Parts: sequence; C-alpha cells; structure tokens
Amino acid sequence: MHMLKMPKCQNIKISKSSRGFTLIELLVAISLFSVVIIIAVGALLNLARAADRSHAIMTAIHNLDFAVEQMSRTLRVGGSYFCSNAVHPIQSQTKDCTWKQGKMGLSFTDKDGRRIVYRLNVARGALDRENLSEVPHRLFSITAPEIFIESVTFNVFGSSILDSTQPRVMIRIKGRTIIPGMRDEDQVPFDLQTTISQRDPDF
Repeated sequence: MHMLKMPKCQNIKISKSSRGFTLIELLVAISLFSVVIIIAVGALLNLARAADRSHAIMTAIHNLDFAVEQMSRTLRVGGSYFCSNAVHPIQSQTKDCTWKQGKMGLSFTDKDGRRIVYRLNVARGALDRENLSEVPHRLFSITAPEIFIESVTFNVFGSSILDSTQPRVMIRIKGRTIIPGMRDEDQVPFDLQTTISQRDPDF
C-alpha cells in the first residue's frame, strides 16, 4: 500500500511593491488632494469675480460713451449755444464760455427747433437732459446709475453769428464708476474730452 505524501507548505513572500496603501498613506494623499482642490476652486472663483467686475465696468463705460456720442450728435446739428451755470433761456440766445470760463450747463436749439439743456446734476452725479420747449419741462438722466460724474465742463467758442468763428463746443467729463458690490479701490475713474463743431455754416 502506497502512502500519499502531502506536499510541503512553502513560505510565500510578498514583495513590498505588491502591498496596498496603508491608512496613513491614504490619509496623506486625500489631504494633499483636498488642498489642491481648495486652491484650484479659489482661483476659479477669483477669476469668475474678476470677469464679472470687468464686464460690469465695460458695460458702465460703454453707457457713458453712448451718452456722450448721443449728446455730440444732437449738438452737432444744433445751434445757438448758450453756456451757463444758472438759468438757461427758452429763446435761441448765444453765450460763449471760452478757456478757463467753462460752465456746468449748456443749452442750444436742436434741429427740430426745441430748446435743449444738458447740465450736471450735482446731487446725483448724473448728466441730465431737459427740454425747455415742453410744458412741463421733461427732465431725465442720460447716464447710468453705475456712473458717478464728479464734474462736467462745457466750453463754447464762436457761438454768435456776428463773429467769424465757426461755433464749436468742448466737453470734459470726469468721474468714476460706482458699481454695486465692488470695492472702492476696484472702481474705475475716467476723464473724457470731446470737441463738437457745428455742422451748418455760421452765417
């Protein structure tokens, strides 16, 4: 009778390279991954906020550019420019305010014969437009609430038909953006200047 021989048990060695992660190694890896994720998310949020601020600033500046362009087009085809900080005449009168004599308000007669006034609203920091030919006078702001205008200066040259100078108006507007939710140091100052010549000959 043959006896069955049982195979001898062999010791199986596990190499270090085939072992799994220990709990400490796993916790360290998760911690590092969490730090990287937090930094990346913070950077993305900052980029998103910066993009929102830039978009808001560009929108406000575009509104100001549009208001100035609209005012320039109306003045260019008008006449009888009258520069003053006080009351403006309903009739078509002229008054120059040359260098260092600039005023915060300008009235003129537009192409439809209406007497229009552009002036700075100091209380609200806005540029207002008023139609003196309507009763009651219609007054509204042509600049957005996100714009605060600190100063407006109108200079008028050659407004009278008795001189030999073609009428022209120089406008300078200084201010800053006041976008809600944005810090004061992030607001953008601006200083715009434009010159408009009357399109029709002055004679």
